[in-house]
Amino acid sequence: MKISAIFSDYDGTLSQLEARREAAVLSPILRRLLTKVSKHVTLGIVTTKDLSFIRERVPFAHGISASCGLEIQVGEKTLLDERVREPHQLLEKTYQEVLKKVLQARDNLAIERKESDDEHLIGFCLDWRLARNWDEAKRIAAPLLDYSRRQGLYVTESEVSPFANVFPLKIDKGEAFEKLRRELVVQGPIMYLGDSEADDPAFKLADISVGVKHRRVMPKLQCNYRIEFFELENLLTELIDANFDFKESMATKNV
Repeated sequence: MKISAIFSDYDGTLSQLEARREAAVLSPILRRLLTKVSKHVTLGIVTTKDLSFIRERVPFAHGISASCGLEIQVGEKTLLDERVREPHQLLEKTYQEVLKKVLQARDNLAIERKESDDEHLIGFCLDWRLARNWDEAKRIAAPLLDYSRRQGLYVTESEVSPFANVFPLKIDKGEAFEKLRRELVVQGPIMYLGDSEADDPAFKLADISVGVKHRRVMPKLQCNYRIEFFELENLLTELIDANFDFKESMATKNV
């Protein structure tokens, strides 16, 4: 199948999972490959990271669906979802309460603000990827996530990923995928790359879906194919050489 666009998650798919926020960058080889890809097909990023974080890391992308679709950038145009245009007082209050607990945590539990371009809070992430013991850090994070739910906020988490996101309203990557497809006016087949259960709604919408494994155990994903993280550069190289005509031999069938 000849693809006309590649949409991809960022964290854990294009960048290493176990890296500090500021170190979550692409390898030089992958950056060069994606820049080359963008000259031939539409390239989009679908991520829960906020736009201020992601835009400088993917200058080659034609479009970005950030904060799980709450922020869209296509070229010079940026769009903010109407539902988060005004500061959300309950979200900010919850963030401040959770921040106090995070600062008291014994292990390496971090909190990341997600802000719009006008610098008001539109979500936050509890992150324990750098903790010595992920299971223990997740146990510490659990009551903070439950508290956020009780405030009426929406929590997205994975069975195996070492982080969870909190938003003021229900979102998913399927909606984020569709928003980006509309803004980029993509008509042909799309390949989607992702690494966690949060990507399942986007996998279902893509014509070719590829799960990227970066852990010893890959979660059960609703994708057609899978590759190891270190195989991504090879997949992109093969696609470029094949003029973006995807063949089943390029990835392992997900069963």
